[in-house]
Amino acid sequence: MSFLDVRTVFFICTSFLFIYSIGAVAFARKVSSSFDGIYLFAIASFLTAIGIILVFLRGYIDIFWSVIAGNGLIMLSGNVTYHAHLKFIGYKKNPVLRSAILLIGAVSLFFIFTYIIPDTRIRVTVLNEFNCLQFLLIATTIYRFQKQTRQTIYTPLMIISGVFTLFFAVWIVCILMGDPFPPYKLQGGWMHSMMIIVLMLYVATLDFCVVLIATEQLIQKITEKSHQDILTTLYNRRGLDHALQNNNILNRPLAVIMGDIDNFKLINDQYGHLVGDIIIKKFAEIIKTSTRNTDICVRWGGEEFLIMLPLLNTQEAFVVAEKIRRACEQQMFPEQQGLHFTSSFGVCSRDNDSFDELVGYADQALYQAKAQGRNRVCVFNSAV
Repeated sequence: MSFLDVRTVFFICTSFLFIYSIGAVAFARKVSSSFDGIYLFAIASFLTAIGIILVFLRGYIDIFWSVIAGNGLIMLSGNVTYHAHLKFIGYKKNPVLRSAILLIGAVSLFFIFTYIIPDTRIRVTVLNEFNCLQFLLIATTIYRFQKQTRQTIYTPLMIISGVFTLFFAVWIVCILMGDPFPPYKLQGGWMHSMMIIVLMLYVATLDFCVVLIATEQLIQKITEKSHQDILTTLYNRRGLDHALQNNNILNRPLAVIMGDIDNFKLINDQYGHLVGDIIIKKFAEIIKTSTRNTDICVRWGGEEFLIMLPLLNTQEAFVVAEKIRRACEQQMFPEQQGLHFTSSFGVCSRDNDSFDELVGYADQALYQAKAQGRNRVCVFNSAV
């Protein structure tokens, strides 16, 4: 292992970590509003680089700085990395006290086995045990979080932490079974070189996975935004097409409600378009609270909304529409005296009809409701 020159390895790894830190900060500035924890990943890398530099200066500076401070910063970076993972995955609990106690305990052991009982092998063992425990905490936390939330997007981070947990566990055994180390020297310290190389590999794979996951989530968010109506956050027409393709609801029993706000133009003319937007948002809010998570609610256009109710029949859909209608009728707007609004609905259900035919039938029933005086629910009747 003589080809692993310690100081050359430290120099290469430190350069890499500084470059990574700068890149992570630049990336975090772009996506900080969407993701937490990326700044912490950058800070952890920076701390690791500083710690490696201090260790690199062994023999040129006091052993407190090269041994205690240097390795302490490397362990602190592992601690920060743990909390960066928690923030990045959206884990609400943040065990800062537990992490602080663990870090203080490890640094105290370094102090003891530097000044009181000088033993390099034990110090290296403590450092590796600390890293092993940090990786184990990350892997188990992500596992529990994904089990609770039923998400799998963070699995690569869990796998990476699990692999490095196993590596450091094996590494600890190798260290304990190997020959004793010189008390303070780096000469021939291939163990030091391998440890730093492994940390660099971890940072590289972590960086790749974090960027990959963040990019995937950003694409997903952009896609979701493109499927939403800006004002109401309900589906727009594009979102409806996406929902129809992915939910397979057209192959099952289906009821459809078409509804709109009565005399909406008069509301706009009397109170202004800003108040009109308030009415539309309130109408959408009532629709969302009156329907199931499995229902598809769409802003069809202007003040007109489409609701698709899988596995419901006409009578059940009528009950839903009537619930929405009554809720609209009872709404009060204290800031706009005298303002209220009503709504009308057309209902139909499938009878070997296509989606376009269903929408057409619901629209005809809505026109019937308008013709009969508004503020009512009408069921499509093919005989009419």
